Amino acid sequence: MKKQSVEDSILSLLSETFPERTCGAITRDTDLARDLDADSMTMVSLIFSIDQKFHVGTDQLGDLIVNCHTVGDLINATERLQHERA
Repeated sequence: MKKQSVEDSILSLLSETFPERTCGAITRDTDLARDLDADSMTMVSLIFSIDQKFHVGTDQLGDLIVNCHTVGDLINATERLQHERA
């Protein structure tokens, strides 16, 4: 079985987290706050879910996620942290 990419995993996680979104399909350009209406509690939940999946460390991801405005930013931050921990 093929390992799911970081991008595919995060897109899947976001689809599960925001099942009733009105913005349509989630892409790398989807704005977390504007398009998905992600609030601070949702972002904290995402941090823990991403850490569970990728073991990147919630403290490091929490620092970076402040600067994540789009899904692409979130994917890039997760990939960067994975490479740093490798």
